[in-house]
Amino acid sequence: MSEGVSASGERSVAAGGDIGWVHTGDRVTALPPEALGPVVCPPGLVNVPRKAAHFVGRGEEGDLLDREPETVVISGLGGVGKSSLAARWALRQAADRNPVWWITAESRADVDAGLAGLAAAMQPALIDVLPQEALRERALQWLSAHDGWLLVLDNVTDPGDVEGLLARTGGRGRVVVTSRTTDAWYGIGRVLTLPVLPAADAVELFTRVATHAGPRDTTGAERLCETLGQLPLAVEIAAAYCGRTATPPLDYLAELGGRPGDAEGAVARTLRVTLDRLAASDPRAGELLRLLAWFGPDRIPVLLLPTGARHALGELAAHSMVTLHEDGSVSVHRLVQAAARRADPGDPHREPGMVEAAREAAEAAIVEAMPWDTHAPARWETCRLLMPHIEAYLRHADREGDGLRLVKRLLAVGAYLTASGAPEETARALERALAGAERLFGSRHSFTLGVRVVLLGVAGSPEEGVALVKDMTEEFGADHGVTLMARRALATAYRKTDRVEETLALYEELVADLTRILGPGDRNTLGVLAELTTVHALANRGAGAVEAGAHATAGLWALLGGEHLETLEARINLAGLRRAAGETDRAVADYRELLPVCVRVLGEDHPYTRHLTRLLADFTS
Repeated sequence: MSEGVSASGERSVAAGGDIGWVHTGDRVTALPPEALGPVVCPPGLVNVPRKAAHFVGRGEEGDLLDREPETVVISGLGGVGKSSLAARWALRQAADRNPVWWITAESRADVDAGLAGLAAAMQPALIDVLPQEALRERALQWLSAHDGWLLVLDNVTDPGDVEGLLARTGGRGRVVVTSRTTDAWYGIGRVLTLPVLPAADAVELFTRVATHAGPRDTTGAERLCETLGQLPLAVEIAAAYCGRTATPPLDYLAELGGRPGDAEGAVARTLRVTLDRLAASDPRAGELLRLLAWFGPDRIPVLLLPTGARHALGELAAHSMVTLHEDGSVSVHRLVQAAARRADPGDPHREPGMVEAAREAAEAAIVEAMPWDTHAPARWETCRLLMPHIEAYLRHADREGDGLRLVKRLLAVGAYLTASGAPEETARALERALAGAERLFGSRHSFTLGVRVVLLGVAGSPEEGVALVKDMTEEFGADHGVTLMARRALATAYRKTDRVEETLALYEELVADLTRILGPGDRNTLGVLAELTTVHALANRGAGAVEAGAHATAGLWALLGGEHLETLEARINLAGLRRAAGETDRAVADYRELLPVCVRVLGEDHPYTRHLTRLLADFTS
């Protein structure tokens, strides 16, 4: 590891050398002038995937959606058409509602990313300017203050992931949720359980898709649809194959084999028949589908697609295996992904070696697409595009297979998530990076120790920090940059406890050493000094704390600007020191000056904004 590695801010840790350059501290950039006015939703703002070109039936369900004024949860089997119904109905609402916005909501992180995307679509000047947390908050503020909008939250797995959103925005617009979960929705919304298609509707769907390009023999469509369980997804894939290849349903049924079974089994059988056919016309089709199975289902960006894949994608789309979008991105149904991702030695398209090769290709694509310098606002839009697919890969892939390049990239993922105000997601990414480092190098290797430093600064305990500082001192020496990093992270961990005297001793010793090694005007020295002044206040040692806090704040302001998060932290701390020293009027004036800055830059939900709001409410009550 190299010396001179630095970071600052309460949650900041950096690591250099053979870890690359990692910074898990926050970075906030002031808004450009054109983005400082109120958020105005442009007319006709619609973001809804066209889930079903051929849609049949569901008239009663559509009528219920029309009539129901509150949140509706469309529930049912995978592949039954929940998302297709929601998309069809949402597009019909676009003439009367604005915006009509679709959010893939498999996790709380997905919900936050979708809200951030809405804010960026309303106010494009914010793209690559604000972190995700601030964008999310701006969207929530707008939704909670306006009527006439529609949100679709697709594939919610845990109702708790959307409860906060519904609580903030309830009653102002319409929300439709799709979910395989049928329970736990009491008090949240009305549940509409979607069954498989009636036999007649399933045959109609088959006929429409199979005869789309011209007349086809549909004799035996009833028996084929029955074998497929009348599951819309499986029926559509089979119909696309029959239409594309002029295969009669009874011949397809003979190729398909099997009896009516579970949803994934029906899709897996249709998958095999289609890929048998595509193996002759484009051998890359199966390889590409297995790759796509490791990413998120919606709008897999071009960044993750291999070069020269357009013909194979076209073949998959023609067989209803994927959906192509105008921006070049690709969507795949979750059930198709699940089938393609599940190894089956008896299926020539899903042999274990093939599935593992696809996982490795997906990992390599993520490594190539994810930027290193994720602390830079110019990279945030790329990160936003990639995060749903990185998170999906991490859910599906066994961590025992993580390679070194992915482990290193997880540090960049952690840096972006920290800047986005997502501490839980940050900790998960860094914990996985640490597990990979320990497996690849062992617990004492310099890379592993560096990852431990990064994680300690985000979610470590004092006990973990003491052990880490001991390890770093033995490995690199007391004055090495990474040892100083570890000591600052340890002080941060203590600062979150009530062990004031120990915290104070750590900070005072660290400030003295940083001043000696890096100089009094170094960013790290100033940042730690600003933190030390607040610990002095906690220890009732306020003499000189205001002067020291003012010095640190002025230095950080000169280096980083008045609206950088580290400077805002120091300014808030300084106002608190003035209040504790009896300078109440000056402290209140500082709080009043800071609150609109924090609302604008960080959002109303940021801890600093809430803290200032409470303080000012106390002063005026």
